[in-house]
Amino acid sequence: MSNSLLVHLSRSGEVIVSDCDDIPHTDDLAPIMQIAISVLNAGYTGIAVDELPLSNGRFAQALEVNLATPEGQIFQLLSAISCADEKLPSPQEVLTALEAAYRMGAV
Repeated sequence: MSNSLLVHLSRSGEVIVSDCDDIPHTDDLAPIMQIAISVLNAGYTGIAVDELPLSNGRFAQALEVNLATPEGQIFQLLSAISCADEKLPSPQEVLTALEAAYRMGAV
């Protein structure tokens, strides 16, 4: 365990504690975060992204999903794909899937 822990209160009221050494550091957004930004910019509200300042001047992004929404369910699947180091779909493919889910009444 590192000497530095990240503690934050999630939007759902849970206290989240993370070891900063376990958070990947990169100057680029992770592909799943790029998808999340596209989904948020399209107006979907079933996910939320928070930027958390770290003591070293960098930021960590926290992604929270509402599993009662199609976007929350899709992001749960995307997270599993990402953790398995498999290729994620493009942001446009995810938006197309969300449009279809809402059209089919998956809300």
